[in-house]
Amino acid sequence: MKTTWSVVILFEDAQTREKAVKFCDQLVERFWARCEFRMIWLSFSTLRDPNAARDAHAKARGADVIVFAARPQDPVSGAVTDWVERCLANRTGREGTLAGLIEGGPVLTGGAAEKHAWLRGAAHRAGMDYLTEVPQEITRPIPNSLESFSERAQQVTSVLNEILHKPVHPPPPL
Repeated sequence: MKTTWSVVILFEDAQTREKAVKFCDQLVERFWARCEFRMIWLSFSTLRDPNAARDAHAKARGADVIVFAARPQDPVSGAVTDWVERCLANRTGREGTLAGLIEGGPVLTGGAAEKHAWLRGAAHRAGMDYLTEVPQEITRPIPNSLESFSERAQQVTSVLNEILHKPVHPPPPL
């Protein structure tokens, strides 16, 4: 059974949206055999509207992956940075991944470096992984509920099965 991953994509304009589309296409292509993806697309301009920002906040708070696509040269507006900081702070320890898609050439300088540093810091504060390209592997975080611990404790893995069924020989006499 495939797991479903929620992906919220924040993009600045048509150009950065296209970069995010390529990233999401690669994500789906690499993991389609194991995962289904529910994509939610939000432009930076959407976050200026209080009702839309509140709705977007609820979606991003529970997302497995948040993609942030921005141009390297222009500063990110205060409304967008405030929204991102509030959203990540309200994830309350929920693991996930923040992907920063900001082109800046092979060596990051200026605006691109500042945006990556800010996003990396925001991801770190939220307990999220930070990446700039599609990962080689994707894993679902382990839930911290009592039900999940109980369910995992009842599972017999191949390693545990081998341990349980290994014959026990008495020690040789002295």
